[in-house]
Amino acid sequence: MSLTFVALPQGSGVASQAPSAALRGVSSAAAPDASWRLPEKAGLAFCSVAAGAGLAASKQRKAKAKTAAKYTTQIILPSLTWVKTGISAKDLAPTQLKAVTLAGNDVLIGKTEANKLFCVGNLCPHIGTPMSEGADVIGDVIVCPLHGSSFKTTTGELIDWCVSPPIIGPLTGLVVEKKNLLIFDCRESGFLGGGEIEVLVDTNAKKAYEADYWKGILDAQGKDDGSYY
Repeated sequence: MSLTFVALPQGSGVASQAPSAALRGVSSAAAPDASWRLPEKAGLAFCSVAAGAGLAASKQRKAKAKTAAKYTTQIILPSLTWVKTGISAKDLAPTQLKAVTLAGNDVLIGKTEANKLFCVGNLCPHIGTPMSEGADVIGDVIVCPLHGSSFKTTTGELIDWCVSPPIIGPLTGLVVEKKNLLIFDCRESGFLGGGEIEVLVDTNAKKAYEADYWKGILDAQGKDDGSYY
């Protein structure tokens, strides 16, 4: 058997095309098909958009919840109501005091030395010192524990204004207008008394205070009718 060798001209491209075709075949066979990734990417994108929308909706609901409270600047009229205190008169000894908050009103219930029941505002009109923190009851007079201001428990009438300590007390009294102590009507419940103590309070007091507060804020910004000032 005889073999015949044929010399191909250089640059004919026959020899070079075969290996390149083979390599292309191997390369195409080895390369993974990327078409399956398209649905996966689309699904991930959809999930991301849905999660973003859910987060935005959650934040919007929280924002609405935080601003759910509505305030008014209208004039709130008093609404007087007898409110139970949970305290019985028999539980109070003469000159004893008990503080309680009723419908936003800080009140102080006590008895005089003559065992007469009374109810006054718990905050001293000077600088708001709680009278329950050490006030003395002398006869039918209650004395503030901080600066010694004294008031009648029956009428709230001012007797002495910031008398102690010497020099300092009177100086602090100069910067605040003299005022009487707030007085509340009180009674013992039951047909013949002897029951739970009730106090006549304004149940709209807290709303009226907030309305007055916001009216001042908005008036200062020129957003209300300006009548606050």
